[in-house]
Amino acid sequence: MNDAQRKRFAAALQRVAGDEDMLVMLANIAAEDGPPMLEQMHGHVESQDLSEAARVGHALKGLLSTFESGPPVDELQPFIDAARRDDGAATKETHASVTPKLEQLLNEIKQLSQANVS
Repeated sequence: MNDAQRKRFAAALQRVAGDEDMLVMLANIAAEDGPPMLEQMHGHVESQDLSEAARVGHALKGLLSTFESGPPVDELQPFIDAARRDDGAATKETHASVTPKLEQLLNEIKQLSQANVS
């Protein structure tokens, strides 16, 4: 990991007791599983299968919470809540708002997954 990654993911490192190898291993999992989950979430929103959108959104929130407990991960909760209420308009709105931020986080996690631990 480089210094910028250590700084960016300082809270995540704290959650894994400073174990950089563990964080990189978890990043590998998230980098592999996160993008398809985000795509599934998008598909469920588009097909208006809001219960499945909520389920996948909740799973994605869990996957990413190791790396970030604030924005954008915490911004998934309003999306999940709207989908559980079967509120299509609010679900689409929150999905549109949070998706680019989640894509950015997933990109940062992918870069972390490729880090050499020293």
